[in-house]
Amino acid sequence: MADQPIVSVVMPVLNPHPIYFREAVESVLRQSLRELELVIVEDPSPVDGRELLKGMGDPRIRHIRNPARTSLVDQRNRALAEARADFIAMLDADDIAEPDRLHKQLDYLRAHPDIGVLGSALTIIDSAGTQLGTRAYPLDHDAIIAAMCRYNAIAQPSVMARRSVLEAAGGYQYRTYPVNEDYELWSRLAASGVRFANSPERLLRYRVHPHGTKAAMLRRMLRATIDVKKLWWLDRMDTRARLRFYAEHALLGLPASWVLRLFMMTQYVAGER
Repeated sequence: MADQPIVSVVMPVLNPHPIYFREAVESVLRQSLRELELVIVEDPSPVDGRELLKGMGDPRIRHIRNPARTSLVDQRNRALAEARADFIAMLDADDIAEPDRLHKQLDYLRAHPDIGVLGSALTIIDSAGTQLGTRAYPLDHDAIIAAMCRYNAIAQPSVMARRSVLEAAGGYQYRTYPVNEDYELWSRLAASGVRFANSPERLLRYRVHPHGTKAAMLRRMLRATIDVKKLWWLDRMDTRARLRFYAEHALLGLPASWVLRLFMMTQYVAGER
């Protein structure tokens, strides 16, 4: 391990899946960019991630286990505080980074010093790792900001950001609902003038668990989305964005099963390769 890593990959963990967690970690260790560290911040649960990491023996892994349950916001902020590199890459514990992801994102940010946060398109996979489809996002800053009035146009686990940008913003702060802390952070950064971009390349395999998704969590996500929009985007909405905003309010009145079905229908474009 380099004394000073070029990229810190940060990963919050709670109740890690015995297969998905190892696959996520292994995808970091297989990166073509070798000068990295993986900062794992785990909250206690019946499953101990340290047991799942046994046998890997890679000194680039830094595993931190909190003594008591905190929150996702606290875990993310602890990981940011522990990170040593100037570039921070996000990864969730059930997703898979493509082998050249970090190299490509680092090259882009070095070539575009005006960009503070860089995401990417996604390949959507199921519980077995089979490709279900793809998800694309607007690419340039102006298109991303226009889309942010309607939806979160930066995929959290695909992001590489400058550490200085995240520190200046005070990290993650949204606690009204236990979801959408990333959407609020991007919104706050946008308001402060930080510039965004998305790579058109699918640099992350994003795992969707249709049978594990809870309608109650989707409702919290919906309420959090509405709340973040009220905080940061309400006065910037065009007609299209306002129609979507009103539709989201209407969804709260639908049966939970309908909300779940609509959510799954809009997760990805099926069949694209």
